[in-house]
Amino acid sequence: MPGLGAHQLLDQGLLAVGNGQAACGFRVVCVEDAAAVAFVAAGFFAADFLAAGAAFLAGAAFLATAFLVAGAAFLAGAAFLATTFLAAGAVFLAGAAFLATTFLAAGAAFLAGAAFLATTFWVAGAAFLATTFFAAGAAFLAGAAFVAATFLAGAFCAGAAFFAAGFFAVAIIFSLIKQQRALLASWSAGSDSYRWAIAQRHERGDALPHTFLGACCASAEFLKTC
Repeated sequence: MPGLGAHQLLDQGLLAVGNGQAACGFRVVCVEDAAAVAFVAAGFFAADFLAAGAAFLAGAAFLATAFLVAGAAFLAGAAFLATTFLAAGAVFLAGAAFLATTFLAAGAAFLAGAAFLATTFWVAGAAFLATTFFAAGAAFLAGAAFVAATFLAGAFCAGAAFFAAGFFAVAIIFSLIKQQRALLASWSAGSDSYRWAIAQRHERGDALPHTFLGACCASAEFLKTC
């Protein structure tokens, strides 16, 4: 089919030449095709390489972005945890300070109450002891005054009784002496030589008149000298 061959040669841009020229032209065409294919392949591989590089860079950017986002999230979480920890620590310290203040205030109030009760107890005890001491001292002084007054009154009464008894004894003695002198005076002034007592003895016959008369006279002289 010469028409088909001619059409092919025309389509390839070759002239209708001999076999050598046809082979040379075919080789040129093949080399050009191979260069085009190589160029296309190089372009394809370059496009693939660029696409792979772009994908790699996109992946790296994605990974970097993800890493940065994760780092930011981690830092945010760490900051949140640190803030929460600090807030919890602040709350704990505030609660501990509140409890310590409350405990110290309660302890101070307890100590103040205990000191007040102790002071009240000691003051009341001291007042009670002082009152008891003064009351006992007053009672002792009153008793001593009563005993002294009783003793002085008794001593005065005893002295008065002693002096009264002595006075009355002396008065009785003087009265007896005066009575005896009067009796002797009245007895020795009788007219009878034998006095009444001597007469009685003489009448009874139990005494010598002159002996008894001398004794009576001697006793009368002795009484007069007293």
